[in-house]
Amino acid sequence: MERLKQKLITAGYPLTKARLAVLDYLSSYHSPISARDLHKKLKHFNQASIYRTLNLFEDLRVVNMEVIDKEKVFCLADKPHHHIICKKCGYMEKIKCKHSFENYKNFSNIYHRLTLIGVCKKCLT
Repeated sequence: MERLKQKLITAGYPLTKARLAVLDYLSSYHSPISARDLHKKLKHFNQASIYRTLNLFEDLRVVNMEVIDKEKVFCLADKPHHHIICKKCGYMEKIKCKHSFENYKNFSNIYHRLTLIGVCKKCLT
């Protein structure tokens, strides 16, 4: 998480209470979360602050955004990963991303989004 804090500072953004609260929450919550649900958890910050913080974090690649069930969800971009989601019960697991994009010399600031969908073992039984 220190690397992500440093990324904000280097980009010229102070570590405000709202930004630190969002970082702290996302680092302890190990599943993607929507802005709406994050605001419910961090009630003492107004909704606009949460949305602005998540938008900034997405622009700076501090968080990854995915769309799951037509809703944007966010998780820390600390280690490259994807998610696999059960389409029946919503169970979710992280999958380590093993791809390296350093060989693409004609591009910079490369990122990608991938969500895998299937049926978990529990729902198959």
